[in-house]
Amino acid sequence: MEKSLEQYLLSVLIVSVSLITICAQQGLPDKPFNQWSKKEAETVLNDSQWARKQEIRIKFDKETQAAAGSYSANSEGQATQSITEVTSQPPVDFIFTMRLRSALPVRQALVRLRQLQTDIEKKSAKELAAFDAQTKGMLECPACSENYVVTLSCKSTTSPGADAVFTVFKGGREADLQRFVYIANDHGDRRPLVHFVAPKAPGDEAIFFFQRFDDKGMPLLSLDSKELFVNLNDNQANSISNFKFDVAKLVLDGKVEF
Repeated sequence: MEKSLEQYLLSVLIVSVSLITICAQQGLPDKPFNQWSKKEAETVLNDSQWARKQEIRIKFDKETQAAAGSYSANSEGQATQSITEVTSQPPVDFIFTMRLRSALPVRQALVRLRQLQTDIEKKSAKELAAFDAQTKGMLECPACSENYVVTLSCKSTTSPGADAVFTVFKGGREADLQRFVYIANDHGDRRPLVHFVAPKAPGDEAIFFFQRFDDKGMPLLSLDSKELFVNLNDNQANSISNFKFDVAKLVLDGKVEF
């Protein structure tokens, strides 16, 4: 019986995983966020310094079968030569996108897309006030004052509908993830996972919250920091890859925006 894609993801039958980091970062639009076009907002979410993409191509285990129509084997040696290895499935690509969700530009891009979807220019003053109230929490993000927040999503071009993030994290328990999920700076300082929101359906993001300050009230990242490292790897063959961000590129208006 053939295994489903989900079974493959959750098994250790992966023969090889090739990782490709996709770097096509662009700067912020030089105008207020409520004037961003849809393309500009999507660029902030997907191709800015606050987003990182990695493509993982998974090549599944090989099966051995006889080469059809080769020849009639007259000896054991010839019979052995007629045996070949073939992959039961073509490689599947998964494109993972990590976003620094607590960064203001990311929140602004999310609000701007919602503005464009609701066509706020045609709203009455009362409707506009109601909309602003609904998006206020997203824009101000009270939880971000005490936490760094990152999200992870996934899509596949070779297997539409497949979502490795949903498959791996849909049943994730916070206590289990806290054993190995953390963020760190280039000095080795870490912040633990303090809250996790699992994806509820394929296409949803997994959301990770990390403690912003240490016991002395110091944030993980400062203007002297060089690198942000996000560890999602539990050292198993089917682990989601880790991510790195250049902190210098996260500086906005004289502070690290995250």
